[in-house]
Amino acid sequence: MCARGDEVTRCWGSPETARVLVIGHDPRLQDSSTLADYCFFSDYYFRDKPTVRSELAKYQLAEALFVCIRDLTGGRTSDEELLVTNLCNQALPSPVGRRTVLLPRREVERGLRDLRALLTGSQISLILAMSQQVNYWLQVLGFYPADALFVEESTPKEIGTRSDPPYYEPSRPGAFKRICGKEFIADGQYSLFPILHVKSYPLKGKFGLYEPNYAACRIGVRRVIDSMSV
Repeated sequence: MCARGDEVTRCWGSPETARVLVIGHDPRLQDSSTLADYCFFSDYYFRDKPTVRSELAKYQLAEALFVCIRDLTGGRTSDEELLVTNLCNQALPSPVGRRTVLLPRREVERGLRDLRALLTGSQISLILAMSQQVNYWLQVLGFYPADALFVEESTPKEIGTRSDPPYYEPSRPGAFKRICGKEFIADGQYSLFPILHVKSYPLKGKFGLYEPNYAACRIGVRRVIDSMSV
């Protein structure tokens, strides 16, 4: 497993054996200050299902992660072939209410360096990057080609950046539908697909609008995985 320091969440999986990299957001649940030991509380998925409500929420997040990835890949990869990390694994102050924490640029830059270090020498060819903010930063920092309109409409509003603690509110929330499920080439060699945060999986309610995006994503992801096996 990946290393851990004080107030830092560990990634889940092994860079030496992983074929798929999953990039999340930050270490905390949106409505809790609890810091995950492993990204998305992934270790909970391999334990007995908890009965205590607070522990069950952690298990359900981990379950949503693995079930979502299995859905997108069509079961072509095993749970052990996933490497799960966040763009920011550092503990950040939680904003008031159920708002999304704003990832500071300095932490994102460090996170991208860590991502590239994980990818170096690995067998990973496929990346699934979650959430509008994560993909905004990955485009802004040049990890994969930018969609200019998406970047413009995903720029954080000042009302959030000036808050204490700061939170992320995009200029246009619906802008993520422009890129969700599409294939991009990251660092000139990795197939990357933007997806919603797994807390929105399975798709329902307002997120049902993304089903066509996910249908296209399934086709693209499975094609990439099949080509990895050739």
